[in-house]
Amino acid sequence: MSARKNGTDAAERSISLPQGLQWQRMHPVTPLLEGWKVIAALLAFLTYQNADEAYQAYQAISKEGLPFSQSQLVWILPAVGAVLVLLGIALFLGWRYKTYAVDRDGVYLRSGVLTKQLRIARLPRIQSVDVVHPLLGRVFGLGQLTVEVAGSGDSRVVLGYLPTARLEELRDLILDLAAGAQTNGAGRAASDRASQEPGSAEAPEAATASPLAAPAQDGGPAGAGLAPRGFEDAAAAPLAGGRQREEYPLYEVDTKVLIGSILRSAAIVTTAVIVVVFAILFVVTLTASDTADLGELIGVIVPMAIMPLTAVGVVWGRFNRGWRFRAFATPAGIRVRYGLTADTSSTLPPGRVHAVSLQQGPLWRGKDWWKVVACVAGRESVDSSSGQVQENGSNILLPVGDRDTALRALWLVTPNLGVADPDALLEAVLSGMDDDGVGDPGAPIGSPERGLIRISPRGRVFSPLAWCREGIVLTDTCVILRTSRLWRNTSVVPYERIQSVNISQGPLARRRRLAKIELCMVSIGQVSTGMSNLDLGDAAALERVISDRALRRRRAERIDRWLARAVAEPAA
Repeated sequence: MSARKNGTDAAERSISLPQGLQWQRMHPVTPLLEGWKVIAALLAFLTYQNADEAYQAYQAISKEGLPFSQSQLVWILPAVGAVLVLLGIALFLGWRYKTYAVDRDGVYLRSGVLTKQLRIARLPRIQSVDVVHPLLGRVFGLGQLTVEVAGSGDSRVVLGYLPTARLEELRDLILDLAAGAQTNGAGRAASDRASQEPGSAEAPEAATASPLAAPAQDGGPAGAGLAPRGFEDAAAAPLAGGRQREEYPLYEVDTKVLIGSILRSAAIVTTAVIVVVFAILFVVTLTASDTADLGELIGVIVPMAIMPLTAVGVVWGRFNRGWRFRAFATPAGIRVRYGLTADTSSTLPPGRVHAVSLQQGPLWRGKDWWKVVACVAGRESVDSSSGQVQENGSNILLPVGDRDTALRALWLVTPNLGVADPDALLEAVLSGMDDDGVGDPGAPIGSPERGLIRISPRGRVFSPLAWCREGIVLTDTCVILRTSRLWRNTSVVPYERIQSVNISQGPLARRRRLAKIELCMVSIGQVSTGMSNLDLGDAAALERVISDRALRRRRAERIDRWLARAVAEPAA
C-alpha cells in the first residue's frame, strides 16, 4: 500500500512531456564560457565590498612581503586548488544535466542537479527567435539561441552555447513550426489531415517556389504564396525539407549617421554634464582630503563614479546596438543584425508586432532622423523597483535613419494604414503642428472626414506646450497617436492588437469634462498608447469605435503576406 502511494505521489509530482523527445546537450565548452562570468562577478563583488581592506593588505605585502610561512603555503595552495576543482565539478554537472529538445508543440529546456527546472516555450506564444554570438563565444564559433515568449518576467528560453550552424538550423526549425509549417517527421497527424484537403497536394511545390515568382492568392500581390502562415493554418502548408533560406536586404544604418545621432542625443549631453561634475567633485575631494588615507578616498570615489559610468554605459549601449545594423526580409519574418561586441541576429514575425513607434528627439530635427521601435510581447524587461520598462535593443526596427527609411520600417509591419492618402496622413502626424491633419470637427469620429482629433481647448491648461501637437486619428485599420512636442512620438496601433480600451478621469478632469483614453495591449514597451485631456464626449465616442473595430479586425485577421511587399521594391 505504501509503495503504491509513493509511486502515485511521484507520478503526480512529475511533469508530463511528449513521447519521443530527443534531448541534446550544449557544446562541451559551455561550462568555460559560463563559468568565467560567475568568477568575474564574485571577484568584482568582493573587491567592491572590501576595497579598503584590499588596499591595506597590498601595502602590507609590498613592505613586508607575503605574511605566510612556507608551511602555511602548503595548506593554502591545496585549499585554493580544491575550491577550483569544486567549482569545475559544479560547472560540469550543470552542463551535464542541462539538455534541450524541440518538437511540433514547443521548445523544452531542463536543467539543475539538485533543484530540477523545466522551461517550455509553447509554439503559439513564441514572439521571436534571436541568435546571439557574445564576444568570447565568437572565439570558439559558438553562440546562444534566445526564444522570446509572450509572458511576464523572465519567460524566455535560452539555448547555448551551440555551434553557429546548429543555431541557424534550430532557428529556422522553430520559426517554421511556430508559423504552422511542417518538417520531415514532425506533425505527422497534421500532414495526414492536410493530404485530405482539396489542393493540399500542391502545397509542397508552392513552398519551394521563389517568393518573387509565386502567384498571387486571394487577391494578394504577386509573390504572396511563400508568406508566413498563421499557427491555425498548420495543416495547410507542409514545408519541403532542404528549402534554401534567403535573406533580402532592406536597409542598413550608416556608421557616420549612427555616430552623429549619438552626438546629437540627450544622452551624450547628459553624459558630458555628469562627467564634468564628477571631475570637479573629484578634484575638490582630493584637495580637501590631502591628509586622508587612500582607502577612505576610494570609499568616496567609487560611489561618485557610478553615475558617470552609468551614463557612459547608456551611450555605449546605443552605439553597440546600432553598429552595422542591417534589416532583411526572410520567409519567417523581419531579421535584423547588429552589435559590435556581441553579434545579434533577431528574427521578428510581422504578425507578432503589437504596435510601432516613430520617435524623434529635438536635436534630430535638422537632419530629419527618426528611430523606429516595435512593441513585441516578451521583449521588454521591467524594473521591479521602479516599474519602468527597460529597452533591451531587440525590439528596435531602426536605431536611426532618414524619414524614408523609417517609413519603410513602418511599412514592413503595418503596410495598410487604412486611408486613401497615407503620405499626407504621415506627414501630418510626424511633423505637423496646429491644424495639420485636422478635418471637419462636425464629422463622426472614425470617418475619414474627421481626421486628427486634438485635445479639448479646456485641457490646454494641463498641456501648455504640447496641446497644439497632441492628437489621435482613427483609420480603417489602426489607431495613430501623436504625442509630445520636444521629443516627437508617433504610435501606430493595429485594431486587432488592442485587448481593451479604458477611459479614466481625475478630480480636475471631471470638473472640466475631460478624460484620458488608454489602449490596453499584451505589451506596450516603449510605445505611447494613451491620450489625456480629451473632451469627454470625444473619448466616449473613441472608445465605442475602437472597441467595435478591434473586435471585427480580430475576427477577420488572416495570414500576413508581407514578404512579397518587402521585396517588391529595391532596398532604399
